[in-house]
Amino acid sequence: MIGAAAEGPLIGFRVLGGVEAWRGGERVELGGPKQRAALASLVLRAGRVVSLEQLIDDLWPADPPARAAATVQVFVSNLRRALEPDRPRGAPATVLVTAAPGYRLAVDPAAVDAHAFARLVDEGRAALTGDDPERAAELLARAAELWRGPALADLPDAPFVRVEAARLDELRLGAAEDRADAELALGRHTALVPELERRVHTHPLRERSRAQLMLALYRCGRQADALGTYREGRRVLRDELGLDPGTRLRELEQAVLRHDPGLIWEPPRPVVLPAAGPSAGPGADEPGRVLVVDDSGTNRRMLVAALTELGHEVHAAENGRRALELLPDGGFDVVLLDLLMPVLDGYTTLAAIKADPALDHLPVIMVSAVPDLESVVRCIELGATDYLPKPFSAAVLRARMRSSLTLKRLRDRERAELAALRSEVDRVRGGADRR
Repeated sequence: MIGAAAEGPLIGFRVLGGVEAWRGGERVELGGPKQRAALASLVLRAGRVVSLEQLIDDLWPADPPARAAATVQVFVSNLRRALEPDRPRGAPATVLVTAAPGYRLAVDPAAVDAHAFARLVDEGRAALTGDDPERAAELLARAAELWRGPALADLPDAPFVRVEAARLDELRLGAAEDRADAELALGRHTALVPELERRVHTHPLRERSRAQLMLALYRCGRQADALGTYREGRRVLRDELGLDPGTRLRELEQAVLRHDPGLIWEPPRPVVLPAAGPSAGPGADEPGRVLVVDDSGTNRRMLVAALTELGHEVHAAENGRRALELLPDGGFDVVLLDLLMPVLDGYTTLAAIKADPALDHLPVIMVSAVPDLESVVRCIELGATDYLPKPFSAAVLRARMRSSLTLKRLRDRERAELAALRSEVDRVRGGADRR
């Protein structure tokens, strides 16, 4: 539940969707559309006095009835009983109070989802400005989760409803674009493309969203699609508004055309500790032969450098198909496999490795900038040994490599013992046959 009211049971109000009030974990019955609209007018101005005249104007903007003031008073009385059902008869209200020249919803603004949303958005934008995209993405995702549908969705049409709904929807779109900037800064462009495509389809005139989609597509190796997105935006702007794309979109198109290096996402390089030397004792890392599979040249170079500094012999493949060509004769101990690749994605490549009896013993560490639970579960079900979310530290990389190499060597011993046992069985059977 969002926020709390004055003293008494926890009370929260929701306008990011239908208008709702909750008391002590239970939804409050708010009555008919006009009465809910009266509450919405007060909720949107929580903590401030709303005059009787303002409420009448919100509810009947064109032609208020003769008894409009009395009707508002009835609405307020009904809402007070709903919000404070245990209030003794004659006792003053503590939630919806009388305050000249009208009424005030005496709750902390944090008890209203719209105010909680605005606070999270402000904090998210501050984190983004402060070069902390991870926290920005988290805060802005939490803000998005507060929405249940269009703002004020169940209220009758009225100017104040249209104005407030439009204001809140614009804030929602701006926050979504801020979150997209944070996700792009974290290298999550592949996972972001479907969401951006939906947003651009729904809001084709929003140049910021279109620019974000172009950048995400380009980073996924889809230059033609990025340019097609620009051309479609230019057509829509000319047809709808008679305008050309803004400077930002035009400059981005030119950057895509010339493969500007500045468009490439550069992951933060992990701080890699030197490989353990002989003096490190019995816990020292034993180097292994590692295959890094990633379609991004930048990511491949970063991983190869990090693993080399840890003492491993490292080779690289640019996609899953090339990895499957190298693995049979490569003598590899561990595979680090990127999850999202355009040519044989990580899921398909992992499944192919585990389906090959000559390769199924190889530990495979999935590497991804999309550490959602569904992806982790799917990879484990397909046989992955571990899941390494980007960005990662040297300590995490070293620990994952150590555990995977330990598993590989254990499997190698088991395979050798099984082969020796089979050889001995075959020898005994061969001797029996000769007799």
